[in-house]
Amino acid sequence: MQEQYTCKNCGHSFTGKFCNQCGEKRYSDHDKSIPHFFEDAIHFITHFEGTFFNTLKAMATQPGRWAKDFCNGRRKPYFRPLSFFMLLVILYLIFPMFTGLNMPFKLHLAESKLSRMLVSQKTKVNIDSLITKVDSVVDSRKFSNADQAYFFGLSYADSLMRFYPKLHQLELVYNRKSEKTSKLLLLVLIPISALFLWILHFFQKRMFFDHLVLATELNSFHILFTYLLLPLVLILLSMVFPKDWFSSISDFSLTLISQLMLGLYSARALKGFYGQNGYMSLLKAIFFVAAFYLLAIKSYKIILFVVTYYLSA
Repeated sequence: MQEQYTCKNCGHSFTGKFCNQCGEKRYSDHDKSIPHFFEDAIHFITHFEGTFFNTLKAMATQPGRWAKDFCNGRRKPYFRPLSFFMLLVILYLIFPMFTGLNMPFKLHLAESKLSRMLVSQKTKVNIDSLITKVDSVVDSRKFSNADQAYFFGLSYADSLMRFYPKLHQLELVYNRKSEKTSKLLLLVLIPISALFLWILHFFQKRMFFDHLVLATELNSFHILFTYLLLPLVLILLSMVFPKDWFSSISDFSLTLISQLMLGLYSARALKGFYGQNGYMSLLKAIFFVAAFYLLAIKSYKIILFVVTYYLSA
């Protein structure tokens, strides 16, 4: 008869090395030895490398395969989708080569009525009037291109806001907090994307969990390509080609490249995950990317402003 042990974690009696109630391991003298301490470190590194590169390989060669295998119960070879996504977010947090969706305070005010209303209520400053004044001054001047007009408008808005200490202080605190908040809140893109996938594949009667997993893979690709790989490629190109060429790349061009790559990846992922033909997957991928850009990103910006605003208040 095997010896019974009492779990140190939950108090359950069990036999063997692991508690069959909570999974806690029964430690032996070997487990407490110095060599085993370093064995754990080596095991973590090799396991991390294996699952990390298996996940990257699946994403690069068979989009949708990682999510499909995970939903079908084949999870051991891969990183858990949400853990992988958060790892990419942390890398983006550590190496912020692109500001991404982290808009400055002034741009939120320029684009959103909700932000103008909240800030006006808090600071007692008529934000609509300030924006009208900035627009009128910009329109009264002649600029050789739109970029010059844009940067002059930002500079002039800065000078105006300094006359209102409470407004200026709110801007400083907001911009400081939004740098990290914007990246952590990328998590909200996953359920919004999953909702789009659920609508597009409503008649397949899948569990919402399946759509969440695929949405996590698609958003992982989006962060990996748009905020990590693309900036790295541009930095390397800037070392080879003249700086004038590098500076001529507009935000619109980068957004177009990002959305095009997400569309191509999504088309292959939808085909592999849902088992549909190529044309149907391509059509749905177009709808998905359009909804992602027009609705998910817009929703994200609103959520980001509201959350960061109340954190800054």
